[in-house]
Amino acid sequence: MKITVKAAGYLVHQLGFSEREFSFENSPTVEEALATVGLKADRPWVVTRNGQAVKAGERLQDGDRLFIAPIYSGG
Repeated sequence: MKITVKAAGYLVHQLGFSEREFSFENSPTVEEALATVGLKADRPWVVTRNGQAVKAGERLQDGDRLFIAPIYSGG
């Protein structure tokens, strides 16, 4: 199965891509997909799947599009 991951902000430079497709043998959880991309679950991220918020432990499906962004603050 394939999932497309889009990164935002400084993650583009940290991960080395702005958008990339990843292959998995089984349906990964959001946390497993983040680990495959190279992100640790101990940091807060804004993560959406197909434009909708996702819950921890949620399983992804073939063709899903994850958007990952760091938490922003300031003013």
